[in-house]
Amino acid sequence: MSIQREDLLRSILDANEVYASAFAQADPALLKKLAKGQSPRICWLGCSDSRVSAELSTGVAPGSIFVHRNVAQCFHEGDLSAAAALSYAVNVLQVEAIIVCGHTGCGGVKAAMMAAQDEKANGPATPANEHERIVSKWISPIKDLALTQLEANSSNGELRDHKHENGCSHGGAEYDCLSATALGELTDKHVAETVKAVAESQIVTEAWKEGRQLSVHGWVYHVATARLRDLDIGWKGVGIPADSLSRPGSFAGSETSEHLVASDDEA
Repeated sequence: MSIQREDLLRSILDANEVYASAFAQADPALLKKLAKGQSPRICWLGCSDSRVSAELSTGVAPGSIFVHRNVAQCFHEGDLSAAAALSYAVNVLQVEAIIVCGHTGCGGVKAAMMAAQDEKANGPATPANEHERIVSKWISPIKDLALTQLEANSSNGELRDHKHENGCSHGGAEYDCLSATALGELTDKHVAETVKAVAESQIVTEAWKEGRQLSVHGWVYHVATARLRDLDIGWKGVGIPADSLSRPGSFAGSETSEHLVASDDEA
């Protein structure tokens, strides 16, 4: 029998009591410091997915990372929530680095690929309800990336129904559009586009014009291994690439291996 909702909430409050007591005993000085304010050096734009925690995945202490999360870590033009978070991080907190972090098994990325597949096969779809309208508008930029990816991987443009075969024709062989490899490719492209959007935002470019030491980076979190991968697509100034943070010969060199993402479940 699943735990009742009220019991679940009570268990969280009980766990907080344990956490608070342990925190106070282990590091009372940090608690006092946090009570006075925050001075994080990093801003994190990540996905709302429950499996990807900025603090847990990086092993940092509370107060180290200023976090903004939304579905599929998007930075859309006109999104006041993301813009406000970025502006506060850059102009008030004076962070030194901005990390756009995607992850494997992202439900938003998969939905975008499926929407692209349907659109390529049947033309633009009309949302059937408010939920579909909201989601389709939010993931539209990712869908556009997916359409480009499908074009590149489909020699004759013929797509098959994702409900049945999850693939498209590719030089006589099936291109599995919903495979971990295909979705991983789309995730990387989306992170790269989001990094570009953040780096080109007025908030960041003005900080660079003022001589601020600020960099923007693109990472991907692999849920099956709990490891982070730097995509080497960052910037530390207008037209100035950020220093490479990848680790050759380790995890960074094996990010396309199917076994690393095959067991990830979609958000």
